[in-house]
Amino acid sequence: MKWLRRPKETGLQFRVGGPEDLESLHALEVDLFGQDVWSREHLARCLGDTGQEFRLAHDGDQLVGYLWLDWIACERGTVEVDGLVVAPAYRRRKIAERLLHWAVERAVGAGWPRLQLKVRADNLPALKLYSKFGFHKVEELPGVYNGKDGLLLRLEQVQAKAPEFARKRSQLEGWQEQG
Repeated sequence: MKWLRRPKETGLQFRVGGPEDLESLHALEVDLFGQDVWSREHLARCLGDTGQEFRLAHDGDQLVGYLWLDWIACERGTVEVDGLVVAPAYRRRKIAERLLHWAVERAVGAGWPRLQLKVRADNLPALKLYSKFGFHKVEELPGVYNGKDGLLLRLEQVQAKAPEFARKRSQLEGWQEQG
């Protein structure tokens, strides 16, 4: 697995993802999750769907993470984070935090008051990040991840918290507004 070594960062870039990113997205999914991944066909449909948005993190030409927003999966006013993935060698560099700030900014910009996501109940680093952002547990999801339990988390009143999120985002080292 090429993701296990901690490479020297050549310069993280964040950009919007599109259909041209299908192969790199699917490869990252397969490398990290094996058979428990979104199918190539499903990713292709979502990358071309106007109700879905992808934000990609690249180190040089290497895809090292992404966040996937689904604007149509939930009731109006709630945007779903369908995926937040960072390659292991790139974790603990605040990539997931930067991607999540982008998701909050998108919800604020759209005037939608809630973000929600599903996460494995045993994914402690992710739970710590989501707690830091103010997500709370809405529902337990027994066995939803191939027999492992999950949680449905929600962040409410996103617009009211926007100034706090903007302040925190500005403190992130290397924050970049790109594409």
